[in-house]
Amino acid sequence: MNRINSVLLLVLMIQVFLVAVVYWPQQEELVADPAKPLLAIDRAAVAGIRLEDDQGNEALLQRVAGRWQLPARQDLPADTALVERLLRVLTEEWHGYPIATSVAARQRFEVASYRFQRRVTLLGDDGAQLGTVFLGTAPAFRRIHARSDADEAIYSIAFNSFEAPAHDAGWLEPRLLQVQAPRRIQGAGFALAQTDSGDWRAANGATPEPRELEALLVSLANLQVDGIASEDQQRSLAAATPAFSVRAVAAAEERNLDFYQLEGEHFVHDPRHDLFFTVSAYDFDRLQTLDSARLNGRP
Repeated sequence: MNRINSVLLLVLMIQVFLVAVVYWPQQEELVADPAKPLLAIDRAAVAGIRLEDDQGNEALLQRVAGRWQLPARQDLPADTALVERLLRVLTEEWHGYPIATSVAARQRFEVASYRFQRRVTLLGDDGAQLGTVFLGTAPAFRRIHARSDADEAIYSIAFNSFEAPAHDAGWLEPRLLQVQAPRRIQGAGFALAQTDSGDWRAANGATPEPRELEALLVSLANLQVDGIASEDQQRSLAAATPAFSVRAVAAAEERNLDFYQLEGEHFVHDPRHDLFFTVSAYDFDRLQTLDSARLNGRP
């Protein structure tokens, strides 16, 4: 009886061993190279960037004469700081040791060629693909999973998906319509000009109230566009009347800015561009609520 028990115990131990060998979670073989960027590409060779998301949206950036622009949006300038941040993360920064390499992990972290949140492709001068990175889920605040299409290693990098938008408006240079150091400004109920000595005078010769003048100059210098009106909005705005307008002349250029309200949103248009741009309610309001009497030097 004891012999039978011993045999059964031995058989059981063998079965447990086999189960452990077959089903025990396997450690993935990780690439031990923490000093490796996602793409071994010289940033100077990058002439274009194509970004896609899982909804079929796409953005295209091109570098022309050293400047990044949006070819699908009348070659409007792109946000250089945002572009450089993306390129630095993809081609220069070291992201430590990879966290996984398996096919299952690619799908789970959404960095597979068929399942991703962002696909970022760097292009050369001739349009040839230099490399592609897939951006996936966020494991923690301000971090995201990423994988190069030429590597199995998956990394957790310090980046956010909103820093790589797959729509042109997200790359627009926000300072596009800012007016720096104007010499003349005209708006609803006021007209100001700067003298050769640097003083400001209203059309009636009076001195503008300093705080109101400062508010006007700061508003123009810090005006930011934060997007592009949709096609339906573009059509509606083209037939609408501006809520107010500001004309500003600087040393090298003139800005004619028309501001609009439409269904609770705020827009600005500059005749130099065919498009209407979205602005914040804050930027809109601080220009609309300027006191023309104080700008004209009256109490």
